[in-house]
Amino acid sequence: MSGLPADENIDMPLREEGRPAELFWLHLSRTTRRTLFSSYTNVLLVIVPVGIAAGNFGWPAEAVFALNILALIPLAPLIIFSVDELSPSVGHVFMEPVKPILANAVEMIVGIIALSRGQPRVARSSLLGSIVAYALLVLGCSFFIAGYDKKKLNFDKTMTNTLSSLMMAVSFSLIVPTIMHVTSEGPVSQTDSDMRILSHAISITLLIIFVSFLNFRVWSLDLNALNNHDSTVEHSRVPRADSTFTPGLYATSCILLCTLLCTILCAFHLVGSIDGLATALNINKNFISLVLIPPSGYSARCVTLAAMARRCQMNLVISSIIHSILQITMFILPLLIVLGWLPKQPLTLDFNLFEATIFFLTLIVMSSTIQDGKSNYFSGIMLIGTYALIAVAFCVRPDV
Repeated sequence: MSGLPADENIDMPLREEGRPAELFWLHLSRTTRRTLFSSYTNVLLVIVPVGIAAGNFGWPAEAVFALNILALIPLAPLIIFSVDELSPSVGHVFMEPVKPILANAVEMIVGIIALSRGQPRVARSSLLGSIVAYALLVLGCSFFIAGYDKKKLNFDKTMTNTLSSLMMAVSFSLIVPTIMHVTSEGPVSQTDSDMRILSHAISITLLIIFVSFLNFRVWSLDLNALNNHDSTVEHSRVPRADSTFTPGLYATSCILLCTLLCTILCAFHLVGSIDGLATALNINKNFISLVLIPPSGYSARCVTLAAMARRCQMNLVISSIIHSILQITMFILPLLIVLGWLPKQPLTLDFNLFEATIFFLTLIVMSSTIQDGKSNYFSGIMLIGTYALIAVAFCVRPDV
């Protein structure tokens, strides 16, 4: 018998014998306990049923919006934790492509629901708000927390320049339709048709590039795993997925499915309360979708990245932030464009000129801040201040 506490023996193989149903419920209880204690943000899980009930029973829009925003905050890291729990059983060859997709699951679900409810602009603006927040607010907080008692922060210049170059190239392709629309002098109907064709072409191209990027990532992981082992025993030591569906695997899958279902319900009520919130508080919908909705997806990750930054893991912090931006620009936004194409929803990459300018200048500011491989806490203050000014600009700017 091990002297470890019960909670530390959770990952050990179960020795209990019994019927499959009994083992399933035993695994489910242990997996649930481990999941609930995986993050401090899980204390907000008590708000999830309240937020869903508020939407079902027609509470005031302000209450529905606030409750469901808070409910979505712990659901985002819970999805990632469940996916990580499944990885050893399913195998990294399958899970590595899934992780980047589900890493921004809240943003994707909110966008899809907004699109299905006939609010394509909310879907597009919420993703733009997430990109701006990652590039300025999250990165700025990381710089400030990591460097407020240090003279200088250092990180890998080559890695950051490579990723930021890819980010700039992708972002430029996304604003090409806006440039075409602003400079077009033809009939409105022809311009709109050309805009849809160009948006669909760019989206399909970015999705193909994203799939190729995931394939390259899995191939690189396989190559690194093999290179890290001795040639005589490498194949026997490389971890392989267990194809047996154990009760623990079923339990973790159930938790993941329940988390996704709760995310969908909360996002549904969140999007449904936007019009009522804008009317009740006399604020424009653009500000709600660009500033108020995105924290539901990045808040928990911001806390995690801040803790990593305090441990001076700046390479990992910057890489995670840029990868989050790339996942939104290369996968989620193009996916919404394609999904909007199928049910004939008028969703294109036609940001208005103000949004496109903010989007591109934000990424330029971020790239210039990290390009020399060093920073300090004042750079963090500058980025946070820039985000605050952008938020105020979207607040006072009327809907167009």
